Amino acid sequence: MAFYGLLALTAGWFTLMTWLSHQDGERTRRTSWRLAEELSGPGRDTCALDLFLRRAAHGVLFAVFSFLYACTLYVGGLPAGLFAPVPVWAWADEATKRWCRGRHFSWADVARNLAGVLLGLALFAALCALLAL
Repeated sequence: MAFYGLLALTAGWFTLMTWLSHQDGERTRRTSWRLAEELSGPGRDTCALDLFLRRAAHGVLFAVFSFLYACTLYVGGLPAGLFAPVPVWAWADEATKRWCRGRHFSWADVARNLAGVLLGLALFAALCALLAL
């Protein structure tokens, strides 16, 4: 039962992060700017916060996804080799943006995606060590 719950959560997160990642450029710009305005408050540098949010989103989304995916594989007793598509998707997610209006491929964003994958794996390893799995 836990496996199917994790599988659904992982699939849902993958769908959400891919949908967010493939919004047109103007929509993502407006969304991040609005969030930066709400978080920064009056008299603060909204531009710097907006840039931080746009860059951090890559790592955070991929960290959560890779953590959930690793947990799903572990709970399901599946081979660790099935994790291989995750870093490939870190690149492919960027590569497919060229078909989205106002979006482009960025090696820096691929690096942020991969950093998120590594962070998610590190969190999974820490959880396993903590629980002595």
